Amino acid sequence: MTTRSILLALLLAAAAPAGEVLDRVAVSAGQQVVTLSAILRQLRLETLASGDPVQDTEENRRRAAARLIDQAIVLREIELSRYTPPTMAEAEAAIERYLKQSGRTRERLLGEIHKLGFSEDDFKREMQWRLSVARFIEYRFAPGVQVTDEEVEKYYRDEYSAQYRKLNPGAAVPPLDEVRDAVLRIVTTRKTNVAMEQWLARMRESLRVTYFPEAFKVGGAAK
Repeated sequence: MTTRSILLALLLAAAAPAGEVLDRVAVSAGQQVVTLSAILRQLRLETLASGDPVQDTEENRRRAAARLIDQAIVLREIELSRYTPPTMAEAEAAIERYLKQSGRTRERLLGEIHKLGFSEDDFKREMQWRLSVARFIEYRFAPGVQVTDEEVEKYYRDEYSAQYRKLNPGAAVPPLDEVRDAVLRIVTTRKTNVAMEQWLARMRESLRVTYFPEAFKVGGAAK
């Protein structure tokens, strides 16, 4: 599986039956386009993770379109850096971890996937893409992130302690020295994500992004 095939899976319209016309372009960004089919597909993919019903609203369509634009930006950077994507075996291992964490059986997951109009291979490609993004962030942004002792202490004092008390009523909050590594990972991840968001914001500004309002009106558009 190449990054180009991942792009096709994420940014092109969902496969249509023979003779069916692909629906409209919703957004253009530079030389990339996002179709309404891709947006609706993205909404269905995201409901797998959340477990909530698909909410097809104008606002959610716009949010999904923005996420697809960001994915296209990341993909272009991955390709320019000749980044090697994770293998399908790694994607399968990630799915096994996902099943364990979510408490789902594979049969239940497959049922949910099929109900939303996807195949098992679609889900594997989505997992492969998520692994690619996670590794790209780690490679591209994490090395430049530095966390001070003051930032670790502030998170522990302002957030970690309150969250621990909420989840463990009556229990004493562990001393910072005992949980420093965990707190450091959280703060590092946050700062890494901020660095990526700042980079994405700059990249978006360099594109000529055009939204076509008719594609975001719910009702009347073929799904």
